[in-house]
Amino acid sequence: MNVSTGHVRRRLFLGGGLGTAALALSGCGFDTGSGSSQADANGDEDDAGPSGSIRMVLTHGALDSLDPHYVNNAMLVLPAGLLEGLVLSNDDVTDVLPAAAESWEVSADETVYTFTMRENATWSNGDPVTADDAEWSFQRLLTPTGAGSTYLGGATSYLTGTGIKGALDYMSGANDDWESVGVRALDESTLEVELAAPNADFLIMMSHYSMVLLHPPSVDSDGQSWMEPENWVGNGPYVPVNWDPTTSLRLAANESYWDYEAVGIETIELVLGMDRVAGLSSFTSGELDVAVVNGPEIEQREELHEQMVQNHGYNVQHLRFMYGGHEAVRDARVRRALSMAIDREAIVDLRPSATVAGTTLIPGNAVPGWEESLAVAFDVDGARALMAEAGYEGNIPDLRIQANNEDPREALLADQWREAFDVEVTIDILEPGVHSESLTQPVEDDSLIHVRPGSFGGISTMNNWVNNIFGPEFMMQSSLSADDFMEYQEIEADESIDGAEKAGMLEDFMREHADADILRFADLALEAGSITDPDERLAAFLEAAQVREESSWVIPLTWNAFTFLVADHVSGFVARPSPEFVYYKNLTLDE
Repeated sequence: MNVSTGHVRRRLFLGGGLGTAALALSGCGFDTGSGSSQADANGDEDDAGPSGSIRMVLTHGALDSLDPHYVNNAMLVLPAGLLEGLVLSNDDVTDVLPAAAESWEVSADETVYTFTMRENATWSNGDPVTADDAEWSFQRLLTPTGAGSTYLGGATSYLTGTGIKGALDYMSGANDDWESVGVRALDESTLEVELAAPNADFLIMMSHYSMVLLHPPSVDSDGQSWMEPENWVGNGPYVPVNWDPTTSLRLAANESYWDYEAVGIETIELVLGMDRVAGLSSFTSGELDVAVVNGPEIEQREELHEQMVQNHGYNVQHLRFMYGGHEAVRDARVRRALSMAIDREAIVDLRPSATVAGTTLIPGNAVPGWEESLAVAFDVDGARALMAEAGYEGNIPDLRIQANNEDPREALLADQWREAFDVEVTIDILEPGVHSESLTQPVEDDSLIHVRPGSFGGISTMNNWVNNIFGPEFMMQSSLSADDFMEYQEIEADESIDGAEKAGMLEDFMREHADADILRFADLALEAGSITDPDERLAAFLEAAQVREESSWVIPLTWNAFTFLVADHVSGFVARPSPEFVYYKNLTLDE
């Protein structure tokens, strides 16, 4: 099977701070039987079909793409309602339910998954959803684009921790033989996926938005126009009927959906571009049925507490060092000292309802297996001692925090560093576009240490938070010097270099120039993902995480929750620790 690459946009690695991802658990030999629905699996047999309409605000950003194969805000709406993969995850994202596949079997060595496609699943134009469609979709996802795979805006959305045999080599261009990748349609109703090694998190990773299925004839027909409502062909419970990327996306229940009778709402309008202040006002006035809001503000509104829904530990707010700046940033003791001097509890006090002190890059209030031993302690005296040990006593470089919006947490952080180290700390607010563009370029002032905030989030499994979020590739790139990163980008962008040769060059370059501790983390993380014994696997992930934490190339600040207000007449809103927030299919209106 061949997938056309003519319409896959080529993008270079982008350094924007957009993060949300997913993954989690597996089950062996899970089979619900032919024709079973998600509603049946949940024990609900009294489905009357969709009715009514609601308006929701789930993001104040724009939605300029519906392509699942790149990191963008489409993650909020694709598995939520527009496109379906082989499986869906359950409410707490600890297990999976059948979706486009009605059942699957797992080989004795847990490396081969054989999916049986759902017999009654069709695309919205009536075409059957086949195993060939699934293979085509996954080949398109893995086709080399130069986009990178580090959860940054425009990057490839494939989760490297999924572990499909040959996927990384094919995606990097090291191997252009699709037959070497472990994805194969055996016939129209049977898809086989082979893993490089057993992966206890494989099935839940298959519920990630990157793994949804696309309709090959539509996507391959004409550039990006397949995403327009009039051209849309999807297999989810909803289809788009009107879309303005900056104001709204209106959805209608898909009558061709295999589980149409279990869909609760007939039409859903997703309002875009509305900030949280306006969203709260519109919710309290009855103009919105669901709104994402600022948690601290709701804490002061006791009358709204019963309508509040939160998903704790959804993401981690962090600081990342920018490329270049003062040479002190290359010393792990300096980076660790900056982290130790942060009073995270004081930062949390600014937004108490939605945040927890983020002492690690893994949200310990959400991820099973997290241990306190990973945490960085608030220790100003220890931080000063580390600075002195690194040769910076009385001569600590000044600092600069670059952001694209004002945030009182950054002002407090600046005060904490000033007091701890007797340095000047400036906060530089740039226009969003200028800020994003600057992240892949070296900073000019080498007399300062430059940092910038960001946030990443996703499903709450150790594998996700070690191998995908702040994973090996992201961390290795983060540890490069400014000159090395510029050279890395030049190699990545050079289309005159053969794909296999380029992949080898980039790997060799990273091995030669990335921080030694991060290389050790990368090796440990990848090894941990292949361990099948649960106790040994967890211990290996914790060892890898410890190395990453101590390197302090990325500094955790807070563990955040998203806060939603849900009207009393809306049922089924379960805030999920995954990119889509909620499955629209499960929403209903109470009479």
